[in-house]
Amino acid sequence: MRFEATIEDCIVSGELPDGLEGGFYRNGPTWRRPNKQGLESVYTIDGMVQGLVFRDGKVEFRNRWVRTPKFVAEERAGRSLFSYADGEFDDWRAWGLGDAIRDEHNAGIPQGTANINAMPFNGEVLALSEQGCPPIALDPITLETKGIVPWSSQLSDGLFEKVCFGDGAFGPHPKWDDVKEELWSCTYRDRKPFISVHCVTLDGVVRTKHLDDGPYCAIAHDMWITENYAIVAFAPFLQDRARIAQGRGIYGWDTSLPTVIAVIRRDDIDGPVQWIEADFEPEYIMHTLSANEIDGKIVLDGPIFDSPPFMTDEVFPPGGPFVPFWQVGTTCIGRCVLDLEKGRATSEHLGDTPVELPKIDERFWGKPYEWGFYTAGERVKDGMRMNTVMRRNVHTGKEDSYTIKHDRPVGVYESVFVPRTPDAPEGDGYLITPVSYFNERHTDFMVFNADDLPSGPVAKVVLPFAVGWTPHGHWMDFR
Repeated sequence: MRFEATIEDCIVSGELPDGLEGGFYRNGPTWRRPNKQGLESVYTIDGMVQGLVFRDGKVEFRNRWVRTPKFVAEERAGRSLFSYADGEFDDWRAWGLGDAIRDEHNAGIPQGTANINAMPFNGEVLALSEQGCPPIALDPITLETKGIVPWSSQLSDGLFEKVCFGDGAFGPHPKWDDVKEELWSCTYRDRKPFISVHCVTLDGVVRTKHLDDGPYCAIAHDMWITENYAIVAFAPFLQDRARIAQGRGIYGWDTSLPTVIAVIRRDDIDGPVQWIEADFEPEYIMHTLSANEIDGKIVLDGPIFDSPPFMTDEVFPPGGPFVPFWQVGTTCIGRCVLDLEKGRATSEHLGDTPVELPKIDERFWGKPYEWGFYTAGERVKDGMRMNTVMRRNVHTGKEDSYTIKHDRPVGVYESVFVPRTPDAPEGDGYLITPVSYFNERHTDFMVFNADDLPSGPVAKVVLPFAVGWTPHGHWMDFR
């Protein structure tokens, strides 16, 4: 979806819940113009944020380009300005995660695209990147780009060294604790310290913990927080630019390395880190659900991949085409339990259903929680087909779900939970799920009662075009 659109009064079928006031924001990589090397990686094409805003009983839709420094410079030039160290590969190894090849046209411009997530913070929507770009603030109604957040200069660098003032890195999956008013995230790199953890306050103060004793260059795409701890896992899914010079893809999966977990006290970010080496074979949690503290243990929930859903040299020989994520790997509902007293970490597989894109009632980040929501599906060859929304009680294991059936393939994207009222009990509210009917070129945003998924959507917001792939997004409450 390469165009910016505005629909001021969307078509709605069914009955929207009363009192629904807020915005559902999503972000994803979108093709703007030909790359200098012909590259079309998710990491090199630009971010496009979608906003579905519920106000006064009506629904508005907008989508706008995220005007990063890279985007603005290329708009002014009318052409692509960037090439990448791995951009000369003519196969799946061309991720666009190598260093930008610098010249007078792109000097001092961060190479990142802010195209992975859109999350509310302090009255704005943040467009967030996997690597190479500081958070970009957007207006929650117009989606106008307001600029790099003012606290980015306090952030550490990510995979790439900083090229200008404010070129700090921030992870794509921050966790907001509305009681302590803290936003936690992490970023990773291929040099020591391999991972840094950031805590940001509403007044823009950033505290940082560099994990100086981290064992290797793990890809920490996500993390957990509880009432007392921030937790980051070093699993042997690696990202190292040195591999590119060796003719290899930047990603690696080295099962000879142990999984090691860093446990940081939130009230003592400058204090010692508790390191726990796992008692299980390497596996990968790309996206976390949430975590509970129970009887001196930390229970970490999230979908578990046997191996990362990314192409690596260990599995794929050079010369082949890119294979999408869901076709590379499959998951199960999983859990890792940390015994802080004994210094042990164990893993549990809690079911066979492939699940991903986990969500919770995000008012309960950093608090005890009970309900998780997933995009689920079925195993297909070496991957999975995602066509179902699922709710699961993390204590009892009770599940219910709704499968979106259609004669032709559809894209079922990540859902978001919306509380019925600002002070409703956990899990009392609605689930909004985008479904892109890309063959018929239209989109439904399905609205479910979260406690009655099997009955199907109570309403659908219908768009007259197929929205682009947007991996992640969040709800901002206006009430």
